[in-house]
Amino acid sequence: MRSLCFLAVLAAALLAGCTESVDTRLRLDRPFSLYGLINPKADTHGVRVFEIQSNIMLIRPEPIDAKVTTVVVQTGARQVWQDSLIQLADGDFRHVFWAVFRARADETYRLDVTRSDGETAWAVTTIPGPVELEVLEADTLRPGVAIMPVFVHGAPPSMPRIDVEYIVVGFAEGGSDPIFKSVLFNYAGRPKQQDGGFLIEIDMVDDYLSVRELFDQDDSVTNDVIDLVEIMLRVHVGDANWVSPIGAFDADFLVEPGSFSNVENGFGYFGSAYVDSVVFRPPLALIRRAGFHVTGKN
Repeated sequence: MRSLCFLAVLAAALLAGCTESVDTRLRLDRPFSLYGLINPKADTHGVRVFEIQSNIMLIRPEPIDAKVTTVVVQTGARQVWQDSLIQLADGDFRHVFWAVFRARADETYRLDVTRSDGETAWAVTTIPGPVELEVLEADTLRPGVAIMPVFVHGAPPSMPRIDVEYIVVGFAEGGSDPIFKSVLFNYAGRPKQQDGGFLIEIDMVDDYLSVRELFDQDDSVTNDVIDLVEIMLRVHVGDANWVSPIGAFDADFLVEPGSFSNVENGFGYFGSAYVDSVVFRPPLALIRRAGFHVTGKN
């Protein structure tokens, strides 16, 4: 499955957790560190909860002293999340609390994680509204340029990651067996805001040079013939808090306590996000101008 995205990366981070020791500059008198999100395109949501004592405890299969609830601010609807214990391949354990419900655009959720003594860590998120991706007609007459435009209709609060994935095929040395590759580019920060949404301009010439370099590094495949099968664009839409201090979604950085947090009286991140995607094959003129191989049968 090719749909790797920051939601999947975050899910992996929820399971992997963070280092056993934390920066001593952080306040360890807070009750919890937590990581999770609400996906309005799903009906099941999860949040990973760590207890904080002298450090952030990782290995503990017993139930933890935590009660997780959400409240819809607009309606007051309240839901209790259920704990689940996950054991990883290395024998370590994770507590992931989950709940089943459908979230609607513009609803605001407050998540409370409460200890039996009343100490609570909490976070607030507002569900982002929908977007629509439209592949626009490309200008195929500009010499030396191969720009594939896609318009994002809507008003996403944030787009922390934009994946442009090229599915390409080359051939083994000797020109026999086809070898398929997936090459991923992150276009975060590059959309241009316009009336009604954002314009993403995929630079196929620049991307092709990187694809060719990747083939150059693979001794088992020739770069004489590189064909473009299709492009998959995935736009990751997040709430207004999905703004990384380093300008990119890096799970190794963001999962560390204190690096990026919207949690009050705790560490971590709880937000809302979803992914929208479109798959297309650009016009042959653009494929050829970018540098990809085009035969008379394409």
